[in-house]
Amino acid sequence: MRQELMRKLQRSSDSVWSLPARASMTLQVGPGPRIVHVRDGRLWLTASGTARDAAIDVWLAPGDALELPSGLSVVMEAWPDARFELLVPPKACLRARRQHSRVARVAEWAASAARLLWTATPLHPPRAIR
Repeated sequence: MRQELMRKLQRSSDSVWSLPARASMTLQVGPGPRIVHVRDGRLWLTASGTARDAAIDVWLAPGDALELPSGLSVVMEAWPDARFELLVPPKACLRARRQHSRVARVAEWAASAARLLWTATPLHPPRAIR
């Protein structure tokens, strides 16, 4: 594949978030887990804990990555400024695909059960098979 075409297809700048100096943002993670990957600068992440999980308070430098669980609310601050990516881990995609296939199988089963019930009721005698 030609290099110009690759640049058009894979514009990595579209997925990079920027946080200016002394700025912060609150991020609600989800649906599903995400990975925050720092490209430039430093990022300070703070999240409150729960009865089950301890609070997190971490520094991430360029090249560092951290998986954030779904549903977590995290405050991110840039020191002095930062550029980062939010990535979907492969296991989250596999889980969603498995969940979708389970839902599809249940829907197919329900549709076939409904067809059987519809054709087997006294008001609707079974149709002749051709």
